[in-house]
Amino acid sequence: MAIIFTGLLLISLLSTLWLWILDPRTLPIKAVHIEGELQNTDPHVLQAMVFKTAKGGFFNINLTAVRSTILSNPWIKNVQVKRLWPDTLLIHVQEHTAVAQWLDKALIDNEGNLLNLPDTKFISLKSHQTKMDLPRFAGPLGSAGEILKHYNQLAPRVALVGLQIREFGCNAQSRWYMVLNNGMKLRLGRGDIEIRLQRFLKVYKSRVTQSLITSVGKSLVQIDLRYTNGIAVQSTLAK
Repeated sequence: MAIIFTGLLLISLLSTLWLWILDPRTLPIKAVHIEGELQNTDPHVLQAMVFKTAKGGFFNINLTAVRSTILSNPWIKNVQVKRLWPDTLLIHVQEHTAVAQWLDKALIDNEGNLLNLPDTKFISLKSHQTKMDLPRFAGPLGSAGEILKHYNQLAPRVALVGLQIREFGCNAQSRWYMVLNNGMKLRLGRGDIEIRLQRFLKVYKSRVTQSLITSVGKSLVQIDLRYTNGIAVQSTLAK
């Protein structure tokens, strides 16, 4: 009889404990800590989003729902949510990093993904960097990743001669082009674009080319690198 009574008492205690754990009023979440390098998202905004939508106490709060809430912010790329005893959520967030414009309509992140972001002047609230500070990519649908790959290979080489790529892309026939920050447009053609760019950079560094640039200035508008053993230069002075 005593054993039965003890068993019933234990079941009753466990049931009470379980109901206490399930009660959303048990150990309510009182603090939300946001971690991560945030350039475009106010951590206080994220905290407010969590407090507004997250329901439940420490034991039964739905961490998946909290994660989905944070991911609803278009700047957020990844989220990790953990409980910290007895009343805290620790949320580590990772933002998308915009590296280029896409057809003046969208942005591209550092993995070549198109970002569906709100129309905003700044892409970095901390540095006040704007979309116009980024290079512009253009190409057929689905080519953003390939364009970014080539850009990452070519941009450091261009920088070695003091230039920057302001526009880069290809058309439907995979004919590549590049516009530099000095206004020059390079026609790279199809295939071997790295070799053709290297040929241009070698010529660009020569004294003859620098003298030509000095004499014609901004009238030097286009350089065609599609030839096997040379280049063609177009200048507005020829018009």
